[in-house]
Amino acid sequence: MKRTTLHIFSVLLFPAVLCAQEVTLFKQHNMKRWGIPAGNYSGITHIQGDRYALISDKQEADGWTEVSISFLPSGDIGKMQFIARHFNSQTLGKARDSEGIAYVAGQGFFIAAENDQQIVELTADGTPTGRKLSVPTCYSLSNIFSNYGFESLTYNAAQGIFWTTTEQGLKSDVNTLSTHAAPQPTLLRIQSFGNNLQPLYQYAYKTEAPATSRPPRLYAFGVPELLSVDDTTLLVMERELNIPERYNNAKCHIRLYSVNPQKQQPITEGTTPLREMGTSAFLPKTLVTAFSTGFRIIGRKNFANYEGMCLGPKQADGSQTILLVADSQNRAGNSLFHLKDYIRVLKIRRQ
Repeated sequence: MKRTTLHIFSVLLFPAVLCAQEVTLFKQHNMKRWGIPAGNYSGITHIQGDRYALISDKQEADGWTEVSISFLPSGDIGKMQFIARHFNSQTLGKARDSEGIAYVAGQGFFIAAENDQQIVELTADGTPTGRKLSVPTCYSLSNIFSNYGFESLTYNAAQGIFWTTTEQGLKSDVNTLSTHAAPQPTLLRIQSFGNNLQPLYQYAYKTEAPATSRPPRLYAFGVPELLSVDDTTLLVMERELNIPERYNNAKCHIRLYSVNPQKQQPITEGTTPLREMGTSAFLPKTLVTAFSTGFRIIGRKNFANYEGMCLGPKQADGSQTILLVADSQNRAGNSLFHLKDYIRVLKIRRQ
């Protein structure tokens, strides 16, 4: 079984205390082998037991795909099974650009979309309940760069708190997009909401700078997902994707960072732009793991654009498993190569 294990010393709870953690990154699994339908999978959330929901950002209608996942004793995936698609037929042909999904037990599925900058609740069959998170005005469509709005959504059931952020900084906070040609970090407002669907606090977050400089055919950079691991730990996925004109040497770099909002002072909406704030205003972050995927005509062909993340089961030794899903653009490709609907497991064990 191919996997990568790292021993990392991380400041997780208190800046002066080092907590050792063992991080295991298991191999990628092609979901096609288990009969999972092709998709543009941009998000995943746990429902209950072995049931999970996948969300796609190019669905024919609003809703979600239900799958079951069983795990091996190691924490890796043993098997997946397609259960059903739950779509709202009334939205056929006019679905939202669904990017993030979070399940709230006893209520429904909250889904964040980039095309309307709204986080809306759906019932189990994909029908809107009429409830949605009260998104602050700073996240309005007019204040985001095109295609760089809400991508992430996570929910902490114990605290009753939602978390989201935009993929790149708001126009009011940054001067320009971060790209291969303008490789500066982007500055984000990580937003929390309570169970009453009202906004709670904002926290400032600074990404790393883009690492690739090759002129792209397609390029994406920023934060596509957040994950609330426990009452103190929020994982931030930083993703950089660069697909050259002729596709050869396409790469996707993923970095996962741990932050603890409880140890940081929140910021105030609508006051000082983030670009004018000092370093101390931004959440301290600790690298948990980093990996890359790529495609070469002669060489590796494991390219995967990871966009979604959710909690898997805890192991007997206390390890926490985390599921990562990739967007294959509906298994786009040609006669020589097709992208794959990959899923993989990250396992973290604190020592």
